[in-house]
Amino acid sequence: MTSPSAPPPGVRRHELLYWVARGALIVIGFSPLWVWAVSDVPLLHWLGVPFDAWFSYQCHREPERSFQLLGRFLPVCNRCLGIYLGLGLGALFMRPKLSVWPLRLWVGFAAAAMILDVWTEALSMRPPNSLVRLFTGILLAYPVAVAVAWTARDAGSRDEAQP
Repeated sequence: MTSPSAPPPGVRRHELLYWVARGALIVIGFSPLWVWAVSDVPLLHWLGVPFDAWFSYQCHREPERSFQLLGRFLPVCNRCLGIYLGLGLGALFMRPKLSVWPLRLWVGFAAAAMILDVWTEALSMRPPNSLVRLFTGILLAYPVAVAVAWTARDAGSRDEAQP
């Protein structure tokens, strides 16, 4: 008899961790899109309620900074949408697999680009740009999701190599 916390037969614990982590990143990453899609569907609306509550907590959701699809605003602003999509796309494609220093450089560059975007707009040095917000969000979150997915995948091989 297996314990309730044991993975299903034929699935190793590290493989389960990998698929759960990757699946969670993909579901969370694309959540602004699917929450938007189910928000007006009576039988599916309840699926998006917890996510929508989270979105309203963590994002300002200003209409002038949010994209519209089919006449309805997405549940997050453009920068948050980029961050979420970056997580989903990174976990979906898992490319490129970077070592620690290239990953740090990418994330550092992306964070600097986002900060530059925020400050140049806040100081009225340039007009607001929705696509720049979206792009800087994707640029920052994408490598993080790739690294998390690869770490979850590689964790099992390290565990199996230990005596």
